Amino acid sequence: MTRALIPPQVAIDQMREADGRWAAALRGLDSYPQRLRALADAAEEQSRALTLADLANVKWKPRPGARKLRFPYEVQPAGNRPGPAATWGRFDRAVKQLGLALEGDSIKPIADAFAQLSTLARELAESLEQAQAADERQQQTG
Repeated sequence: MTRALIPPQVAIDQMREADGRWAAALRGLDSYPQRLRALADAAEEQSRALTLADLANVKWKPRPGARKLRFPYEVQPAGNRPGPAATWGRFDRAVKQLGLALEGDSIKPIADAFAQLSTLARELAESLEQAQAADERQQQTG
């Protein structure tokens, strides 16, 4: 094992703070693109906190059954999700990957899964905002 680059308690505190913001992002009441951006930001923070924990040699306690992880209905495959279907498909695969990673005993794959979710949620938010802007321009000219 390599020497920890930071005290483990610092990393654990950062993980707890990121967990709180992640939970808040999942419950938010903003517009759909804003909620996706909040989700992206919270996932990025989770990834960074977990990467920090990995550098501090913090041990991960596997979470059995995490592969059954469910996000709010509006971002589940059965939900009425606006935006590109292909990006949503990649998002769904990233959610499954996160669940599998949470069941493991290594922090790095969890950090990577959160990073992927952040990227995809941001892509979806940008796509929806572009579509909304195009609709508004069309209504103004039409």
